[in-house]
Amino acid sequence: MKKTIDVLIIEDDFWIAGIHEEIVDSFTGFNVSSVAKSGTEALHYLNNCKKLPQMILLDIYIPDTEGLNLFKTLRSTFSEVDIIVITAADDKTTILNTRQYGAFDYIIKPVDKSRLTTSLKTYKQYYEFIHSKQNLTQAEVDKIFHFGSFSPGSVNNNQNNHLPKGIDPLTLQEITSFLTSDIYEPMTATEISKALGMSRSTVRRYTEYLVSVNKAEAVLNYGNVGRPLRQYIYHEQNEQNET
Repeated sequence: MKKTIDVLIIEDDFWIAGIHEEIVDSFTGFNVSSVAKSGTEALHYLNNCKKLPQMILLDIYIPDTEGLNLFKTLRSTFSEVDIIVITAADDKTTILNTRQYGAFDYIIKPVDKSRLTTSLKTYKQYYEFIHSKQNLTQAEVDKIFHFGSFSPGSVNNNQNNHLPKGIDPLTLQEITSFLTSDIYEPMTATEISKALGMSRSTVRRYTEYLVSVNKAEAVLNYGNVGRPLRQYIYHEQNEQNET
C-alpha cells in the first residue's frame, strides 16, 4: 500500500495558504498535516508533532523571520524533510542559495496550479522511488540529482509535443514506471488504479494509449465465469517473462 505524504504549509497569508492546502489535499497520496502562519508556529509544530511531515511548502517571506533564516534552520534541524519553496522572491541569489541548501523545488508566486501540481507529481515519483531502493545504479543516482526524470523541468518538450491531448507526461511516466517494476503478471485497469491511487478511467486512458503506441499489450483473461477481463502488460516485462 502506498504511503501518504504528509505536508506542512508555512504561509502567513491565510488565503494563499488555503489555496495551497486545497491543491495538496485534492492530489492523491498527499495530506496537509498542518498550516503554520509564522516561523515560530512552524518550529513549534515540528518540534512537538508525533511524526514529521515528508514535505514542507515554504514561503520565504515570513514576518517573524529574516530572509532565508527559517529555510536554513529547517534544512539543518529537520534535514530529512524535503522543502518546496513557494515565494515571490525571483532574484538569482535567493534562488541559488535555496538550491545550494537543498530545496527540492522553487516556485515563484503567484503560483500556477498546474506548476504546483507538476511539482507534487514529481515529488511523489521521487519519494516512492527512493523508498523502494537500497542500492542504486548510476542512472538512478542521476535521477535523484535532477539529471533525469525527477526534475520538474526535465521532461523533454519535443516528446511532450507529440503526446495527444489528455495525456500528461508525468502521469504517463508514473504508470509506465509501475508497469516496468517487478510485476510480471498482466493487470486490469482496476488493479493498477488501486495500486497507484488513481481513478480507473485515468488508468484505462493511459494504458490504452500505451497499447496504441505499441508499448503495452492488452490481453483477455476469460477466467471461469462472467465477461473476460482486459489486462495490461508492458512489452518489456512480457519479453522478460518469455526468456
